[in-house]
Amino acid sequence: MITKSMAMDLRHGDNVHYTGKYNCSKDVGPRGGVTFRIVNCRVSGRCKTWVSRPDDFHVPVKFGLYENRAITQDNMEEWHLAKECPLIMCRHDDVVGKCWRCDIEASV
Repeated sequence: MITKSMAMDLRHGDNVHYTGKYNCSKDVGPRGGVTFRIVNCRVSGRCKTWVSRPDDFHVPVKFGLYENRAITQDNMEEWHLAKECPLIMCRHDDVVGKCWRCDIEASV
C-alpha cells in the first residue's frame, strides 16, 4: 500500500506495482516453466495535492504502450513500491546471495 507521504516522495520514472488485477506472484508450471505476474508501472508526472482537500492526492503512472492510470486516495491500497514488492527475486539465475547482473539480493 502506498500512503500520501510515499506518493509525495515519488519522482518521474520511479517504479511501482499495481495489484488491482492480481497480486504479484510467481507460478511454476508442470514442466518447470516459471511465470512472473507483475504489473510494473512507472511514474509519469509529479504528485498533485490540493489545499482545500488535504487528504487527496493524484500521481499519474504509465504502463504498457498506451495505458495510463493514477494513484489516488481511493485506490492507494492497490499499489506498492517496486522495492517493497513481496516477490523480490532475481529473475536471471536461481542463485543464493547477490546476483552479479542486477545487484538484487536473491531469495530461493
